[in-house]
Amino acid sequence: MKKESKRRLIISTIIPMILMTTGLMTSPAPQIPSAEASHLATQVAPNAIAWQAENEQLHSDLNAKEAEIQKLKNELQASRKTQTGVQKPTSGQENGQVKGPSSPSSGWQSGEFTAYYPANDAMQGGGITAKGDNLYSSVYYQGYRVVAAPPSVPFNSIVEIKVGGQTVKGIVRDRGGAIKGNKFDLAYSDRSSAVNFGKQHGSWRLIK
Repeated sequence: MKKESKRRLIISTIIPMILMTTGLMTSPAPQIPSAEASHLATQVAPNAIAWQAENEQLHSDLNAKEAEIQKLKNELQASRKTQTGVQKPTSGQENGQVKGPSSPSSGWQSGEFTAYYPANDAMQGGGITAKGDNLYSSVYYQGYRVVAAPPSVPFNSIVEIKVGGQTVKGIVRDRGGAIKGNKFDLAYSDRSSAVNFGKQHGSWRLIK
């Protein structure tokens, strides 16, 4: 019973004494503390000041962390809006231009391929290409095989052709009355090679 009374005395007097000692209390204490309570308050007061400073620092750190989290949330939200507004170009679209499926620059396409050779007749073109190349001298131009291509493929275009298990790189230097759509005519140096090639189906693409 004596211990309980002492405990109540400390509780009722220690808190006002601490507040009065540390300057945290503006109104007078409700009662004059006893010598025992005053002594205890004197011992606890330095810790109370430290606790208050630590509490203020914790609040400051917490506010800084909350501000940082809010900033990150705002940046994330802005990034999502930016990604939503940017649409990836669909297939066949580049630099605002739409390429049709039959455009030579859209990639590999199927084609029909034949061969011709230099000869002095209308069927073989007389051995001189539309660009003035003499096929009697060579069926190559700048290292590429001479090719007759449809008008949709410009002169001097470099094409890659896969046909008959081989890959041929050619340059468009000739035309032909029957060379339309996806038909190409490859120049060979002699009749035998052209006949052996015959007519084949394969694929082609425009390199440049």
